[in-house]
Amino acid sequence: MLAISLQALSQQVPNGNFESWYNESNYQNPTYWDTPNSTTGSLNVFCVQKENSIVQNGTAAAKIQSKSIFGTPIPGLVTLGDFNVNIINFVSTIEGGYPFTYKPTILKGFYQYEPINGDQAFIGVLLLKQNGNVWDTIAQGNFKTTATVLNWTPFTININYSNLSETPTHLNIIVLSSDKDAPQPNSTLYIDNLTFEYPLNSETSSLNKVQLYTYQNKVIINNIETNSQITVFNSNGQIVFEKYIHDANYSFNIEQKGIYFVSIKSNQNVLNKKIAILE
Repeated sequence: MLAISLQALSQQVPNGNFESWYNESNYQNPTYWDTPNSTTGSLNVFCVQKENSIVQNGTAAAKIQSKSIFGTPIPGLVTLGDFNVNIINFVSTIEGGYPFTYKPTILKGFYQYEPINGDQAFIGVLLLKQNGNVWDTIAQGNFKTTATVLNWTPFTININYSNLSETPTHLNIIVLSSDKDAPQPNSTLYIDNLTFEYPLNSETSSLNKVQLYTYQNKVIINNIETNSQITVFNSNGQIVFEKYIHDANYSFNIEQKGIYFVSIKSNQNVLNKKIAILE
């Protein structure tokens, strides 16, 4: 078994530049994001597509477009949570999010929008804390617009905290090409380069010195501050390893291949990194 470190910090928006996409059946989805494509794709209807021509930066953006199925309008949508829709009654739900323990204060990005019949685009960010089967929202913010915007335009969302002492466990970002209560088919939203901003000194110098790497199926962490907590999540957000560490250097094994997220918490500061265990 071969292990490599991807050296990606999850304090930024996962695949916020929409450069990474994966193939699933007859459609593509942006990596880490969920869309209605898994349901509508069976009817050859795709609400989200990879865009290679209208791009703010890099080689790709997300094209999010509202559609109509059997006469019922469906808003285009991407989310870092789990999106589910009942194709019979078109009742949809969004739950959970991406494992995330940081406290950003601003979400920024770029968009273009072509609304139909005065439609409204929506971009929302939620920081969630999971307590068993209950999801508490500890911070949120959103951006809405009905204006036609045919050039890449920046937007800024202030993230407002209900309780600054709480630390989130998950992040969800929801992007809609239509008003969810009155979607208009063919309303089209392009989105690209989502990034977070943080207050100064949001990470201590001790965390910046942490070294994390892998060898075969062993995870090795050096320069840890004493009395730190190490938590490892799998790609489904489940905890597969958790321990308080009292030594500066520590290592442990992960037996099953896959993508994992390593969280190191020290004195209210958290450093997250992503690793891949591969054969």
